[in-house]
Amino acid sequence: LNVNLLSASSISAPLLGVIAAALFGISAVPAKRGLISLNAETGCLITMATTWVVCLLLGPLWMRTEDWFTAGFWIFVLAGLIHPYLSMYASLEALKRAGTTVASTLAATAPFFSTLGAVVLLGEDLTIVVALATVGIVAGVMVLTFDGRRMARVIRVALIFASVAAVIRGSTHVIGKWGLELLPNPFMATFVAFSVGLMCMTIFFRLRYGHLPRDLPTDGVKYFVYSGLCIAFAIISMYGALMLGRVVVISPIIASYPVFTLLSVWVVKAERISGLLVVGVLMVTAGVVIIALVGGAG
Repeated sequence: LNVNLLSASSISAPLLGVIAAALFGISAVPAKRGLISLNAETGCLITMATTWVVCLLLGPLWMRTEDWFTAGFWIFVLAGLIHPYLSMYASLEALKRAGTTVASTLAATAPFFSTLGAVVLLGEDLTIVVALATVGIVAGVMVLTFDGRRMARVIRVALIFASVAAVIRGSTHVIGKWGLELLPNPFMATFVAFSVGLMCMTIFFRLRYGHLPRDLPTDGVKYFVYSGLCIAFAIISMYGALMLGRVVVISPIIASYPVFTLLSVWVVKAERISGLLVVGVLMVTAGVVIIALVGGAG
């Protein structure tokens, strides 16, 4: 999975998108457990630091001197100011305040924002088939995650944090595609964005609490490190997919991540699979397959 292999398109963009979605989805499970003993800001710091360390350790495989002197470098510096810094904080707040299901429902709308940006700003073509498949994925995720009994909580809390996260994530795909055209290195993109994000989150934490995290419970740290490991390879896969493919194709595939979150939760808790779950999974899977076949060929 080094830069040269990705550049040679040895791995398809839709496949990398599915890998990113799976890792994003799985990462929410340990993150939710970590929030039991740690606040969202501390969780962000640990997750970002873990991702940054992973990229640093893999540095000999991907770091190239010329990448530091491209316009794309500065684009990912800009990207780091909003993602992961703002989007991760908003996502964890939504996860903590409204739960996994409500947060995932609204986060699933991200492809609408990224697709709009890709068509308007990047000039990408959006076919009717891909557009309908995108709607199918978003609808499928909402079928999976919507809980009518929590409607009041959606309106009161999650609407703010999860919607902000969705808009930011959607814009990140557009900015990421723009940056990768100038800096075709998903590892470097991840490293730069998370370096900036980690610095911003550290400053924010220090200003808000007057000190850096201390006396942290081992369990909380452990769960956010697990989440950070998933996020690290999810982001690298996401940027790899965006480098090789189009935003209108990749963004809706990545938006299927709540399916993997819910499947992970059900596996861990051994919960009964309902008819609604089957319908939702089928809708999302059909949408992803259609986009992978039609969009991937485009």
